[in-house]
Amino acid sequence: MILPVVLLLVSIAGLEAAQPESSRDALRSLLTDHFTTPRHHVTNPDGLDAAENFIYDTFKSYNMQVIKQVFSLRKNGDTFYGVNVLGLWPGRYFMTKQDKPVLLTAHYESPYDMSGVEDNGSGLAALLESARLITSQPCLQDYTVVFTAFDFSANLERDLQITPCATLACGCRKFVQNILVPFMNNSDIGTNDIQGVIVLDALLNYNNTPGAQEIPNEDSFQLVPGLVDSANAIRDDGYRGDFVAVISREVDSPLAAAFNSKFDEAGNSQYKRRSLTLPFTAITDQTKQDPLWPLYDGLTDADVKAFYEVVPDLKAIFLTDTVIFRGREKKWSSLTADDSMTITDERLDFLKKTTDAVTRMVEDLTGHKETCGKDPLTEFPGQAGYQMKGKLQMTDVTNENVKFTVHDVQPHGIVTVTLAGQAWSLDMIGMFDPLEHILHLHIQVPAAGVNGQYFGTISCKVLGRFHFHDSAVMFTARMRGHCGSSELTFYGGRGGGSGGGFERAGFMALYKSDDTGSSGPSLALPVVLSLLGGMAFSAALAAVAWFVYTRRLANASANSLPMKENQ
Repeated sequence: MILPVVLLLVSIAGLEAAQPESSRDALRSLLTDHFTTPRHHVTNPDGLDAAENFIYDTFKSYNMQVIKQVFSLRKNGDTFYGVNVLGLWPGRYFMTKQDKPVLLTAHYESPYDMSGVEDNGSGLAALLESARLITSQPCLQDYTVVFTAFDFSANLERDLQITPCATLACGCRKFVQNILVPFMNNSDIGTNDIQGVIVLDALLNYNNTPGAQEIPNEDSFQLVPGLVDSANAIRDDGYRGDFVAVISREVDSPLAAAFNSKFDEAGNSQYKRRSLTLPFTAITDQTKQDPLWPLYDGLTDADVKAFYEVVPDLKAIFLTDTVIFRGREKKWSSLTADDSMTITDERLDFLKKTTDAVTRMVEDLTGHKETCGKDPLTEFPGQAGYQMKGKLQMTDVTNENVKFTVHDVQPHGIVTVTLAGQAWSLDMIGMFDPLEHILHLHIQVPAAGVNGQYFGTISCKVLGRFHFHDSAVMFTARMRGHCGSSELTFYGGRGGGSGGGFERAGFMALYKSDDTGSSGPSLALPVVLSLLGGMAFSAALAAVAWFVYTRRLANASANSLPMKENQ
């Protein structure tokens, strides 16, 4: 038997944050190859499906946890189906109280009978390029990043009575109601723990021509302290469309300040930003009675409105080139599906600056590291085909034989494995931290839940550390969340109650030795597992365990000092 331990997750300190930079060619390719044609349920459903699948496949190719959230809408007795595409990049504290997630969002449905480059191919290009940069970093970040592409968002067709989405941002609302809120409720994460949502919607139209920028209800801008300075700056600059609008509320000020700082650091001063701070916290019926509501309504006519209405305490900012309020080659009112916005180098650089600012902002907020200090390939104990065997504690009194098989280890630390018991098997993917030899695993493609809700298997994760001694390796870990069956569900307290949180966990200890005659230390695993799971791992217990453990190592080639996970 093998002595199990609970792990200490140690942040890697003293390393500089990454400074990723987007590629103009990559942005151009995303726009021209994938987001040029209309993507709409009525006018081009095939184009919509192609975009959905491309985003899903791209997220998956970046080794994210990928999800299609299927939802339904009703209109005149008919049912319409939409699909949100989610990519999760779990951090070190994923599904724990310590997590502080960041969300990046863009909608992928284009307006009715219009080209999809500007609205919102440009937001999608920024989303996917940022995802590529963030997931290519060599070290595991502290906090989770959630990338979301929403369906049923475009609203220009509402007056045509051809959409079941009468409230705007229906896909976003379904995500908030069926995934985000349950996620917060079941992981003890509140709105203050989520660092913020960044909504990317139309970011390509740089137009430096004097008079190109319209200020809707300009007189009303002068009545709002958070709008007047930007309105005056736009007027003094000759109404040029040379800026990205940063729309937020006072509660969003830390998030807005983080973006503004990174945008300003990016240089290239011909591309500006204008901050528009709205004077309310929540969009309520009372807010809509404000005489200035038509102005606020126009400034939030995007997915950000769903966040302001459903979870108003959650910080959220909206980045946009203002869409119809900025002139382009042809008047907006006369555009057709054949009138695609011209993709110039100047416009691409405008999009690139915003993409870089968003990426570096998210990197800072989530604790990305430029380097882990060691090479994942040389530090990981084995390559494809490497196996370990041991025990998983299922309950306080039962445990099961498990096998751990490695399929791939990539240069930047991505690892794919299969973890299998007697009647179950989990294909998992995650990040290996070579400095601390910690492995974080999750299910890449969660199984569908009831009514298309995927929260259950999103929560499944394994956090473990490798311990080395001579030719022997031990992997000790915790399994948490819902991993596909009642036996593999670890929520609530030690009694197995249904309370929130993740105090209860399945303890795992696996062993590998080059000495084929050795089967590992013969310790009373169920007794020790129960003991460790039921009480604090005190210094005295650690000392006794270490004494017994080192005696076994002398004869069985095991490994190193047990440590406790600091959750």
